[in-house]
Amino acid sequence: MRHCIELPPWLLVTLALGLGAKAVVADTPANPYSRITGRNIFGLRAERQPPEPPAAPLPRVVAVGITTLLPNKCALLKVYWPARPPEPAREVSCILAVGQREGPIEVLEIDEGTASIKINNSGKVMVLTLAMDGPKPQTAPPAAGLPPLPFQAASRRP
Repeated sequence: MRHCIELPPWLLVTLALGLGAKAVVADTPANPYSRITGRNIFGLRAERQPPEPPAAPLPRVVAVGITTLLPNKCALLKVYWPARPPEPAREVSCILAVGQREGPIEVLEIDEGTASIKINNSGKVMVLTLAMDGPKPQTAPPAAGLPPLPFQAASRRP
């Protein structure tokens, strides 16, 4: 049992001529038109790559506290989002347990013993501590003496 595929003779001739023509072009020692590309008559330049856009600034995260009142430990965070046109800069407060996320910010670990919170901020792992990164206490300006009341001034007149 012989299985042969009979190809039409014109296909065989076309195939042979095509392979022969490729071999002739490849073996040519000097292409007479290669000088044209070397001269660069039109002053063509390589295509310029557009500059990469600057990386978006990361939101600033401040650890406000840690709570264990709920069944899970939760981190109290303040997130300061940078301005992105047309939106202005904004501040968001959030309470997140381990594994929860708010946008690109995810809480990885909470340690109430050392008062630290490990977060993933847009792919960058950060450790926030309440002593270093927490909010600083605000000092009130010293209270000045109160001015006299108007009725006191009226009672001193003769």
